[in-house]
Amino acid sequence: MSGEIPRNGWRARHSVAEAVANLRGSGFLAVTVIAVVAVMVAAAVAVDLAAAHKIVAAEDSYLASGGDLLIARPTSDGGVIDAAACASLSGVEGVRTAFALDVQTGAVGIVGRPETRQTVVTATSGVAALLGIEPLHADQAVVSTLIADRWQWSTGSRFQFEPDAASDLNLPQGVLTTAAVADLGLISEGASTGVLLTRTETGTAQTCYVQVAAAYKDDLMEAIPALLGETSTEAIQVAERLPAGGFAQDPAHEFDARSTRWIGAAAGAIAGLLWAVVGWTRRGRAALYASIGVPWSGGILIRWTEGLIVVGAGILWGAVLGLGAAVTWWGADPALGATMAMQHLCVALATGFIVVVLTGVPRPPTLAMLKAR
Repeated sequence: MSGEIPRNGWRARHSVAEAVANLRGSGFLAVTVIAVVAVMVAAAVAVDLAAAHKIVAAEDSYLASGGDLLIARPTSDGGVIDAAACASLSGVEGVRTAFALDVQTGAVGIVGRPETRQTVVTATSGVAALLGIEPLHADQAVVSTLIADRWQWSTGSRFQFEPDAASDLNLPQGVLTTAAVADLGLISEGASTGVLLTRTETGTAQTCYVQVAAAYKDDLMEAIPALLGETSTEAIQVAERLPAGGFAQDPAHEFDARSTRWIGAAAGAIAGLLWAVVGWTRRGRAALYASIGVPWSGGILIRWTEGLIVVGAGILWGAVLGLGAAVTWWGADPALGATMAMQHLCVALATGFIVVVLTGVPRPPTLAMLKAR
């Protein structure tokens, strides 16, 4: 206690000053509680960030394997897709890119390698966006990682198809430059050992690939056949690139439904209860304040101020520590981690402060507590 009752009456500022003085006087206890709260909140934040990172990493892996790709192809043998109609899907809302694609297995030989029959993949220009490369020129190609490893090719390597076979298949007959090496298995298994060239958006193609935003997938699966000119005699089937079950759970739903989502609120409530226990052990002090004339509201404000400072400091420190631990040890994305840590901070402060406020309202019986003291 800092002194006697001011002559001009007890004011809110006196309660705040008294609370600060009490915390200074019991420094070891206050610091210990802050440290315990910080460790508890840090663990809670780190656990949730680790769970979120696992979900995000699984989704990223799924998308990197082609989880956001839809494939449209005719249901009849020998059916074809209009290449121009396919390419035009890039302008549809929810479509990231679209391209018509043909895979010709073992279609042509390579000059200097007479025993080799190379798979050739031809696609319209939208394929560059999927692979994350610059649009290809007529004398450029993308080489699959398997072929690049087999022939020790890399970006800038040059090769040439056998002219006669290239002419028959309407492929470039001159020297081609490797513009990039990419995992063409993302497109299809048949393309995994291929050489990719771009083609014009005219004529027909075997398939149409459409990369979509997750929120639009179901709607686009229903709309694409009509957009590609499906008729009663020529049906078009649309399927996901990856089989159902590769990531059957909607990542957004799994993220929202994760069991650790409200762990910050629980940590905040426990922090408030921890301080409530400390306040219970100091109830004799509250009775002493009442005995010397501190009004009921003034005593409440003292208890509130002490609790809010200690609990607030511990939660704030814990949120920072939890974010640092998740980013350092589990490789959580810093931007996502900062957002989630801020959410946990706000929720933990809200629940912790509510507990502090509710448990700080009752004033113990003055006479009984003075006798105990």
